[in-house]
Amino acid sequence: MNSKSYSFLFFVLYFVAFASTGTFAQIPNVDSLKNILPDSNGEERLSTLNELSFYLREIEQHAAFNYALEAEKLAQKLENKSEEAKAKENLGWIYYRRGKWQKSFDYSKSAYVLSMEANNLEQAAKVMNSMGALYYEQQSYSQAIEQFKNAYAISMKTGDLYTMIRSLNNVAFNFLAKNELDSSKYYALKAIETNVNAGSPYLLSFSNRVLGDIFLQRNQLDSAEIIYLKALENGRIQNLTTFQASVLHRLGKTYLLNGKLENAKSILLEGIELSSNNNLLDELAKSHKYLADYYRINGDYQKAFEEQSKFVVLNDSLVNQASKDRLALMQGMFQDDLDQSELDLLVAQNEHQQTRLEMNRRVMVLIGVASLLILGLLIWLFLLNRNIKKYNRHLVSQKKQIFKQNEDLEAKSSQLQEINQTKNKLFSIVGHDLRGPVGQVKSLVDLLISGQLEKDEFEDLVQNLKKDVDSVYFTLNNTLKWSMAQMEGFKLNKVNFNLADLVGANVRLIKPKLKEKSLDIEYSSYYDDLDIFADRDLIEVVIRNILNNAVKFSKPGDVIMLSADLENDMVVFCIEDQGIGMSEIQINELLTEDYVITNSKLGTNREKGSGLGLQICKEFTRMNGGELLIRSEEGQGTKVCIKVPGSKVLVNN
Repeated sequence: MNSKSYSFLFFVLYFVAFASTGTFAQIPNVDSLKNILPDSNGEERLSTLNELSFYLREIEQHAAFNYALEAEKLAQKLENKSEEAKAKENLGWIYYRRGKWQKSFDYSKSAYVLSMEANNLEQAAKVMNSMGALYYEQQSYSQAIEQFKNAYAISMKTGDLYTMIRSLNNVAFNFLAKNELDSSKYYALKAIETNVNAGSPYLLSFSNRVLGDIFLQRNQLDSAEIIYLKALENGRIQNLTTFQASVLHRLGKTYLLNGKLENAKSILLEGIELSSNNNLLDELAKSHKYLADYYRINGDYQKAFEEQSKFVVLNDSLVNQASKDRLALMQGMFQDDLDQSELDLLVAQNEHQQTRLEMNRRVMVLIGVASLLILGLLIWLFLLNRNIKKYNRHLVSQKKQIFKQNEDLEAKSSQLQEINQTKNKLFSIVGHDLRGPVGQVKSLVDLLISGQLEKDEFEDLVQNLKKDVDSVYFTLNNTLKWSMAQMEGFKLNKVNFNLADLVGANVRLIKPKLKEKSLDIEYSSYYDDLDIFADRDLIEVVIRNILNNAVKFSKPGDVIMLSADLENDMVVFCIEDQGIGMSEIQINELLTEDYVITNSKLGTNREKGSGLGLQICKEFTRMNGGELLIRSEEGQGTKVCIKVPGSKVLVNN
């Protein structure tokens, strides 16, 4: 490390130490607020509830949430807009921490409107920080920085040091995301300098972590290590669980890069325990990733593969959830913009209407005055009145045209939403279900090519990889069939065909799986001569999916029962297993009219799925004029039946 780096590090640590001393004096006595609360009423209780929620929302989130809910109701009862804005801002931030970005956006928007109505600029600046955080989650870093800078400018005017420091930290963090390290360092140091006078221990720790990230990106590992250790120490003193977990995996990565392998292992294991105990999935995934790097460096490829697999599973889940949440947030913001546009249009129409009415009133005055004039003036007024009627007809025609244009826009918007829903379903399946297995195959091939994987190890892993590849193939087949069914112009090819032949062909396909799990197929009240009238390809997909689910969730040695019967003009085919079963909630969710992609459970041998299979069965069965029926009990097995039209010949006989 050169002398310039040492000087800068000394400068940072000086501010950290000095700011820490000043900051701890500003921590409110939360216990005293809790003691005041039982005996307080009205405005005093409302203010105390909001203070408790604000100070506890990063430490005791559940308690902070309850305080904020009570404060919101009490503020509405007392008609106190300023305190209601504080309560809604606290709720919006807690929802943000919980990853419910749409609710966070709704509460933050309401809080901002109430703050401006109450002329509470200090609270408005806090809300702007929450809105900036939502822009960050959308990866709109420039818009987020603009929000945080505006919040900083307002908080400077109101003298709110806490919001000033928070805004500076957030600006630094977003510049870091844009890889503009000099700008990030400038605002992080400015936040620490501001914290010398007053502020928050949590925000000071956040500033330290940003500086550590800057050092790490610049490969100044010793400096990054010192800053992360200081940030971790502050986080432990404050008992900031989430913050500690976020620093631990960063420090572990720094140790790895700096060659301090055992230090890295100790820190990463601590991070895994802390993240797992507190359900901090993002920090847990990163800790597993860096621990896999540690084992790979030490030559323990089996453990490296296990840790990498844990990382892949967690990371895929997080990426998928983040994509869904980001899409929901974008849709919410789009709807908000649409509502605002409609409001602007109504205002413009109202102003236009007022102008027209004012013109009519002036015309009537002129007509009244003109009635006292000579006959020639009356003739002139008659002509003027005729022109006015023509103008009014023109206005009515324009109004009808605008109404028709609005109807066209609504129809196109509805069509676009349907297209987006179809696209989102397909992307969700492909993104979630194919990335993990293909990524594991790539990792194995990379290890094999680089010579880091022995033949014995490869043979141990190849069976698991085959299951993953089979899962990928099954998912691709389902996705292809479903995509073709969604295409415009798709037509059903209904024919008469024998149900027993179709079922037999699919049973033969799954014989290896039946043998692997020692499962037997038995036939009860089963008739070989039942013909049905439907699209054979779609019904084959339905039967194959139900059979695969029965095998997937059956325990070794179980029996799978097949039955078929004729009810009036419908053929009822059932597959019953003795597996793990489903709850009533799961069944209702699967059989709803809406198209819902559910989270697939692992099978009894940890077989993976996409959550798409039964949804395809439901849709394809209904497309053929049939119905999907499910009867199940948790731990007692599941019976899935499809009821489809029988062939006309069979029904007549």
